[in-house]
Amino acid sequence: MYQFDVSPLLLVTLVAGGLALAFDYFPGIAKWFDALTVEAKRLVNAAGVILFAAVIFAGQCLGIFLTNLICSLQGSLDLLYIIFLAVTVNQGVHLALKPTARYKARMFNR
Repeated sequence: MYQFDVSPLLLVTLVAGGLALAFDYFPGIAKWFDALTVEAKRLVNAAGVILFAAVIFAGQCLGIFLTNLICSLQGSLDLLYIIFLAVTVNQGVHLALKPTARYKARMFNR
């Protein structure tokens, strides 16, 4: 059986990809998100990723979570690296899997 560790990097990047999909495909959220400008969409996505990563790091520092991040300057630099990768994944998923205008019309008119 295959076994793997769920690292903060894996967790944050998976959430980043899921966040991009949620903003594009869940009708209630997607309608609100679609009305935003391109710059605002990028900021909302980045803020969601940064907030989630900060929660993971704060949870490690407070002893709520057990991760391989260390509550120090080196750990915060590792967190910046994770955030950079996660925002890249988020934007890549958003651009690659963005629904077409035809699909959005069907999704919003239900």
